[in-house]
Amino acid sequence: MPTALVDEPPTQDETKLTAEFIEFLKRTSASRPPGKNGEVLRFNQGRATGCVEAELTVPADLPEQLRVGVFAVPRTYKAVVRFANATSTTDRDRDSRGMTIGVLDVPGTNLTSGQTRQDFVLNSHPVMPAPDAREFMALLKANESGLRRAVYFATHFNAARVVLASRQNHSCHLDIPYWSTTPYAFGGGKVVKYMTRPTSTRTSTLPSRRTDSYLRDALRAHLSSTEASFDLMVQFFVDDARTPIENAMVEWTKEVSPWQTVARIRIPPQSVDDPARISRCEQMAFNPWHALAEHRPLGGMNRARREIYRALSEFRRTAL
Repeated sequence: MPTALVDEPPTQDETKLTAEFIEFLKRTSASRPPGKNGEVLRFNQGRATGCVEAELTVPADLPEQLRVGVFAVPRTYKAVVRFANATSTTDRDRDSRGMTIGVLDVPGTNLTSGQTRQDFVLNSHPVMPAPDAREFMALLKANESGLRRAVYFATHFNAARVVLASRQNHSCHLDIPYWSTTPYAFGGGKVVKYMTRPTSTRTSTLPSRRTDSYLRDALRAHLSSTEASFDLMVQFFVDDARTPIENAMVEWTKEVSPWQTVARIRIPPQSVDDPARISRCEQMAFNPWHALAEHRPLGGMNRARREIYRALSEFRRTAL
């Protein structure tokens, strides 16, 4: 498998950009309507569809080259999975969806001090609508204003194409795949992207009349009687042209780099309306840098996310 260069530390310009990004996100988050208890909601994926208990199992027959980090030893971990809409506050809207997995009690050296969780932050579209952190901030700023949004998308055709393609009315969060969109180390010298692919025997039907909570209702109906499952898969870096690290708008296609299963996620039947679990989950701060050193996030977008996620989590915690 080809190797990629070791990730570089942030430059002075990146540090300045990240600070500007954090201040913009704080201002915007504070200006939005608060949650039911007056809390500041997550800037992205603010409205959870559900938060469920799960298991992540590393199979005993995993090939040796895939036995890295959290996947090194066959075992089953407890996990938490949060499903959410990207931006919409109602399930009626076309939107992209998020699946965030927190694998609990993972032994090893974590990149976040005191943390024992391995987080996977995933989206329902394989690419982002911006190639890097600077352009992503420009897109978000434009999106906060109707006129600027129109001008931005009129002059950024690829971004408009990605946004339109990613926004869908899905049947259920359990029925669709999710991608990491950004790259991660996979042990020494290897680089991957992640994907979860649904493997459940039961799927939901898109209702002819979509309500404000139809996705939550579909999640509830599925898990009230039947488990759900996903394969967690990796796709390896090939070269800078076809699998770039620093351009989040370029899809790493399966024809260039096939997906390989490294673990299986099982979500057993359960109530999605457990108030205690909902409260615990909404207090959790997910971060791609909650990761073993072997799974270090790579690239400028991820370097910015390290500080952004940390700062926004602290902001939400102290803004009550």
